[in-house]
Amino acid sequence: MKRRAVFLLALLHLLPASAADEPAPAPAPSRSVLLVANQDMADPRFRQTVVLVTRHGRSRSTIGVIVNRPYEVTLDQVFEDAPGSKAHRLHYGGPVAQGQIVFLLRGDAAPKAAITLADKLYISSDGHSLRRILQQPPAADRLRVFDGFASWAPGQLEHEVERGDWYLLPVDVDLLFSEPADALWPTLLRRATARMVRGAPAAVIALGAAVAD
Repeated sequence: MKRRAVFLLALLHLLPASAADEPAPAPAPSRSVLLVANQDMADPRFRQTVVLVTRHGRSRSTIGVIVNRPYEVTLDQVFEDAPGSKAHRLHYGGPVAQGQIVFLLRGDAAPKAAITLADKLYISSDGHSLRRILQQPPAADRLRVFDGFASWAPGQLEHEVERGDWYLLPVDVDLLFSEPADALWPTLLRRATARMVRGAPAAVIALGAAVAD
């Protein structure tokens, strides 16, 4: 378990800090991590979840969104001035700040006040940007909108990983947007446990070495 906590530190400590109130016209890609809940996850808020996380801000706390819990609510019901968003569902993003909208966007240009999670993948909570996007909604594999988010204080997530609550995987953007929500956790759980059997991914080992240097 301790080795997995070291891998998490190796991945997240390389993330650049970003200020939420600063626009990001062309931010450099950062390194983010997928958390896959262990089969024995005790916390019902995160049971059978996949969480896309990044390290953010001067405090180096960890933030993210649960990516596999859609509501039975479409965005046109949330944003009445965006009737074309009927194809998009609202998702439960996490237990923090319920009622606050956060969104993921895939595209060549970052929305305002965005954090870069992977190549051409951004997260933002800027409502004006989202409303503009919803005037001409992108395809379903380009946008995810969430109610709330997940957050961990410095050191908290490392403790949970060491305890065995989470598996760690590199971010697979295509899979996140293409896999059905109810299949995402079992698919990534199989992938994560297979990696644990084979040993740590080479990319994670390389990142650990970089931090050690």
